[in-house]
Amino acid sequence: MLSNQQAAPPPGPGLTQDVEVAEVAGALSVMEWDFTAAKARLGAHGFVLASGRGMVQLGSTTTTIEAPCVLWLPSGLIGSVRLEAGARGMMMTVSDAALGRVVPASAIADPLRQAIDRPLLGIRIEAAAAGAIIADLEDMRHEARAELSGMREAIMSRLCLVLIAFWRLGGVTAPPQASPRVLVQGFMQLVELHARAQWRVADYARTMGISTDRLTTAIRRATGQSPLQLVHHRLLEEAETLLERSALQVSEIAEVLGFRDAGYFNRFFSRLKGISPGRYRQQQQQRRAGRDGSYAAWP
Repeated sequence: MLSNQQAAPPPGPGLTQDVEVAEVAGALSVMEWDFTAAKARLGAHGFVLASGRGMVQLGSTTTTIEAPCVLWLPSGLIGSVRLEAGARGMMMTVSDAALGRVVPASAIADPLRQAIDRPLLGIRIEAAAAGAIIADLEDMRHEARAELSGMREAIMSRLCLVLIAFWRLGGVTAPPQASPRVLVQGFMQLVELHARAQWRVADYARTMGISTDRLTTAIRRATGQSPLQLVHHRLLEEAETLLERSALQVSEIAEVLGFRDAGYFNRFFSRLKGISPGRYRQQQQQRRAGRDGSYAAWP
């Protein structure tokens, strides 16, 4: 889970089988959490910083964060969090199972579930608000240590409060009159999360709380491309990486990237790249063999 220049805080005690909380305790050098594909599948990760600075890397996008702030990386998100020396706060890891159970059966269930699937990348908050969330996380640790009756229920209740606080913060990530730059940043963050799920442009717009037309206009003005073109470009980048670096069959790569069948993936790749996936892989193998000065890597 961690790739760090100084040992980052170890995982906290298993509050339940599905929830862990740890303190970010002002280390003397940089701390870094690297959420690889395997680790990202373990659950979502949340940080609440009372002091300090850092950055979050999400695909090709880097976002600077400064305390007091909240950072939420939904389950499945691949990226890294880097905090400068002296940063203080709390972090938690929550499994998908716990996230599914903690959402209350009430009117807020649907919007809260949607919020859990959206990243919060260093949303600034008041110091008092950060302190309140940190207090809930510390209470979760204390409950686990005391091992009193109703421990699990108390922990899950506090987790629900933390997620509701995150949900409320998410309402300010894409205000109705957000600048095109902000909209593009939010869109690209969501693309990193959901491109493989083959989201439609309308799905991105709805999650961002804006119309499809407004999203399309903002993206075109900022990049000269349509939202769909950017999504396709991201999928193409992932396809190229998998073809070059993995042993997966083309049909398996198509499945990983969310295509309904290998034929559709082949047409998609060939249209954008001008060459079939199989031929692209063969060319890359030949190119590597040429660089290595041998023919060992040739098919």
